[in-house]
Amino acid sequence: MSETAPERLSRLLALVPWLRAHDGITIAEAASHFQISEEQLSKDLWQLIVCGIPGYGPDQLVDIQFWDDDRIHVLNPITLERPLRLTGEEVAALHLGLRVLNNLPGAHAQQSILSAMVKLEDLGETTLTLGITMADQSSLIATLDDAISRGSVVGIEYASGHADVIEMRRIQPRSSFSVDGFVYVHAWCFLADDVRTFRTDRIVSCSPVLDDAPPSAPAGEDPPALRRDPENMSTALIHIAPEAFWILDSEPVVQAPETSAEGAGEDPEDGVFAEIRYASDNW
Repeated sequence: MSETAPERLSRLLALVPWLRAHDGITIAEAASHFQISEEQLSKDLWQLIVCGIPGYGPDQLVDIQFWDDDRIHVLNPITLERPLRLTGEEVAALHLGLRVLNNLPGAHAQQSILSAMVKLEDLGETTLTLGITMADQSSLIATLDDAISRGSVVGIEYASGHADVIEMRRIQPRSSFSVDGFVYVHAWCFLADDVRTFRTDRIVSCSPVLDDAPPSAPAGEDPPALRRDPENMSTALIHIAPEAFWILDSEPVVQAPETSAEGAGEDPEDGVFAEIRYASDNW
């Protein structure tokens, strides 16, 4: 599949400062560095030289020379002479998100997460401090993490979110996710005889079920929030009319190859074809 508009924008923003630091590099070498074709790099360069600051006169556009001797020279980068850096607020948001992710039950590359957190701390403003207090759920997370990896059953005391009641439940945790800073566990509940979602801060206690486990819970269907892995999703081919081209920049779609569009039996000149992934046939 081809790249999305945000992916190309990220490369365009990184391209000018990198080319300025590698003056005279060939198109082939630059394309190899960014892992794109020479044709795509040429398209990027032609796109960049019509970008600039308001006024958009000759002296207000990015000036790159690349058509004479197959070598690239950035003559005027305008405001793109250095790579963009994260602000303190952006660092804080990413750092907090990684901290929440690190506390999710289930299989995660924790070493990679911790390494990214350290690198973000090095990027942040020295005056930025995070005064955040998080309840210690290490024992609970460890128990749920073990149950997810083993497919085993645990017993929990769960405080209802809509009534002043604490219930005893036996659940088979499957996966976890985070929404608005709260950690949830997606599990089969043997009391409800169905799939249920439990918020971890409402779990009063949690312990493995040591006796014979109940029969394996039905597979069920994961909620959309849990099915974002492209390998586990299907792809639909959609036709986008010219008046709806904004979808290409705002939604997770990628423009489809011409061969796919021809196979759909419609005239691509009336718009474009794009591919979008979906988690459920009900969508």
